[in-house]
Amino acid sequence: MQQDTIQANKHYIAIIGGSVSGSEAATMLAQKGFKVVVFDQNELPYGKLEDGLPMWHASLRDRQEEAIDDKLDHANITYIPLVQIGKDINFNDLVKDWGFSAVILANGAWNDRQLPLNRIHDYLGTNLVYQNPFLYWFNHKHETNYKGKRYQIQNKSVVLGGGLASIDVIKIVMMELVMEGLKKHKNIDVDLFTLEKKGVREILELHQTTLEEIGVEPGYLVYRRAAEDMPLAQPSDDSPEKVAKARETSKNLLEKYEEKFMFHFVPQAVVEEEIIENGQFVGLKFRKMKIEGSKLIATDEFFDIQTTFVIGSIGSIPKKIEGLPYDGEKLKMNPENEFNVYGYENVFAIGNAITGKGNIMSSKKHGKEMTAKIISEHLDELEDIYTNEEEIFEKLNVYNKALKDLIKDELKSIENSILNHQVISENEEVYLLDKTAKLSEDRQFSNYRRWVAEHKPTRLEEMLGIKGH
Repeated sequence: MQQDTIQANKHYIAIIGGSVSGSEAATMLAQKGFKVVVFDQNELPYGKLEDGLPMWHASLRDRQEEAIDDKLDHANITYIPLVQIGKDINFNDLVKDWGFSAVILANGAWNDRQLPLNRIHDYLGTNLVYQNPFLYWFNHKHETNYKGKRYQIQNKSVVLGGGLASIDVIKIVMMELVMEGLKKHKNIDVDLFTLEKKGVREILELHQTTLEEIGVEPGYLVYRRAAEDMPLAQPSDDSPEKVAKARETSKNLLEKYEEKFMFHFVPQAVVEEEIIENGQFVGLKFRKMKIEGSKLIATDEFFDIQTTFVIGSIGSIPKKIEGLPYDGEKLKMNPENEFNVYGYENVFAIGNAITGKGNIMSSKKHGKEMTAKIISEHLDELEDIYTNEEEIFEKLNVYNKALKDLIKDELKSIENSILNHQVISENEEVYLLDKTAKLSEDRQFSNYRRWVAEHKPTRLEEMLGIKGH
């Protein structure tokens, strides 16, 4: 825990979401002397670093998660996991009745933008999946206690979308199919990390085989614009030269991915409708598009792709919280500034919750910049406002239903083992009692580092004995 703690003032700030932008806000406020309560919907505060960044980015993930730990492990910060604002705690109650001086939304963008189709959603979870649950499954399916949805990727899968996230999704499609095909047809085991590093083509050549021999038909990445329009590289400024260079880099990167992982890229096409035969989903109809300047114009040309597995990857938007104002998909913000939520004097938003950008650095930068403005333009004027500390912590104990349920389940398990006359050794009894004590202490939100250590998932690279990823 950080030792150079500034004496806290009497003001409590609630932050919804503890990942990149939320942890930036929390540490800045804590260092200024404010007391901070960070609510997170998950056990761990890492957001899409944990659940949306493909596991082969292990070094980046671990580095960024360690940075979040350093920021949240502060005497002035209380971390509350497993609480969804709007579900476990009413948002307006939090704002008006809890005694917080301000509430900062840093809850990211967890809802997938829906495909503009109707009938395909009858097949959600089987023939259709969206990017966020798909990546969650991919990152956690190896865990022994994984209880989430499982997906069976099919040949000729179609990924709809563009950008780095969509590239990751089509890579996963091809790697999963190839690993399964190599095992089934050649009795060859290839680990995910080696396959991602070397690529599908190199691995197949190494084992002197082909996609056809292992029963794999390539997937499709379908994008509404051209390859150079895909935002894989960003210009350092808006000059025509830098923009043109970034577009060329994006095109080259896409071609390299396509070659390395052996998928089909289909540019300038938008999905038009589902193809349903005898109640079965069998494909998608697409409309070809043309580009004039920056305008995307529909043509009268169509084509079909036969597929039984579609992954929607056309962007993520914030989950809507009842009580907050929205302008379409986005939070409605005060037109006079860029961080104050419309209709509230003391509710603010930072990071992906309002930017819509998933980039780690942009989220971190936005969190820092907006929090600095929130402090200077709002919170520094709170000198004479009193915050009731005891009332806030009483409400935390009452409303943190998720943690109380966790403790209840653990205690029930111990009780059942006794009622069923299960024999446990002295060491096991000590372990159970110790774990119960820890859970009870965790309920009082007293030890961030221990909570995180006990709830970190099993890493696939550790199971495989692989280092350096």
